[in-house]
Amino acid sequence: MPSDSPQLANPEHRNIGQDLETLERRLEHFRGLYPRDKSREIGDAAHIAFDRPQGLPEIAASDLSAAVLRYAIKNHGALIVRGMLPQQKLRQELRDIIDKVIDSTHPDVLKSRNYQRGIYYNPPTDIGSFTSPRNMAVIRKFLSDVGGAMCMESPGVAEVLLDLYDSMGLKQILTEYLEEAPCVSVKKWVLRRTKLPISEDGWHQDGAFMGTDIKSLNMWLTLTHCGAQTEAPGLDIVPGRTQEIINAEGAAFEWSSGPEAVEAALGGKAYISPEFNSGDALFFDHFNLHRSQFRDHFSKPRHAIETWFFGSESFPKGQIPIAW
Repeated sequence: MPSDSPQLANPEHRNIGQDLETLERRLEHFRGLYPRDKSREIGDAAHIAFDRPQGLPEIAASDLSAAVLRYAIKNHGALIVRGMLPQQKLRQELRDIIDKVIDSTHPDVLKSRNYQRGIYYNPPTDIGSFTSPRNMAVIRKFLSDVGGAMCMESPGVAEVLLDLYDSMGLKQILTEYLEEAPCVSVKKWVLRRTKLPISEDGWHQDGAFMGTDIKSLNMWLTLTHCGAQTEAPGLDIVPGRTQEIINAEGAAFEWSSGPEAVEAALGGKAYISPEFNSGDALFFDHFNLHRSQFRDHFSKPRHAIETWFFGSESFPKGQIPIAW
């Protein structure tokens, strides 16, 4: 990771029209493209001995590399990166941005007679040409109900985050890990401010609805002290690597995992509920079995940015890829 401290550009100082045009070009790049038929296996990496104080491998952000990611995901299913975003001011700025985007995309706000497009809600006008309007409406409602919004709702915020990720060295690391240029997506690039209480039935693998013949890596970046016995929900995680989608029988949704299948995947072991500091990140791919942490005692929301990266030749078409 680069040693220079990343900076965050203020979305309110950006040109709204230019950012919208840029996002539309990023979308158009993939309009006529489809994934290539090629191997999607994670490449081999030399053995790495990790600290595992909470059951998952942990490293400092300065030690993050494609080789470390490759070994951790292939052998442990996930990797915790401590201090991915250590700058307190930067984290507060991102929390404020998340609040503004989520508040601007609330259904009641968008129904207002006086509502106008602005910095924090200015999505591509032709997004319906990439998926059905009904599908987009369903996603927006689902995210609003749980406390979230797609990053593409604000092209300026999307550009700010891509610049931030690049300054953190992520683009180079992801290119090496995926073995092809990375892209992001409309549906799986989400700003989150959780609504309480959390559902107990949320166990899932993202490959259940994205597909498995892809190359992916998710960076779940928390901006809140959360998880374990803190006051805000983190993630519950089934440890270890799996190479298949867990049965959904008895699950709340067709894409989630049923309780018996989760127990079978655990194999008599307990799931893991790590404690995360604000600025920590968790990396995992589409096979990882996890859920938003369920506990009765949570009293504070958790701010986070969930960014799924895909290979530009090995992407899930239905998630609407965005060129980076």
